[in-house]
Amino acid sequence: MTAFSSPAHAGFERGPEVRQAGADAFAAPPCGFFRYRVRESEFAAYNHCGPTTVRIHVDVRGGGSANDYHLCVSPGRTQLPGAGPNYLNAYYIGGAGCRGGERTGHTRH
Repeated sequence: MTAFSSPAHAGFERGPEVRQAGADAFAAPPCGFFRYRVRESEFAAYNHCGPTTVRIHVDVRGGGSANDYHLCVSPGRTQLPGAGPNYLNAYYIGGAGCRGGERTGHTRH
């Protein structure tokens, strides 16, 4: 797949492929990790589609697992800080009922 170059096309894509996202595209992001563009900027986010908070593993580019971390997310879309290319992936690891927004260092899971 290729990224859309026109802001008139809205869409999302999992993983490393990126789609152009229009302002109305945030109504229905996919479940899980996704990247999107707004004009020339790329962002990364995680959309939790379940009813409770859960813990996710955030895989950060560079530095091996020392830069990775765990984050408790609430239902809905959570914007990951910084630029989208800084992130390789984010995925569910359990922890239902954790405290939303709580961030901890990477541990084996």
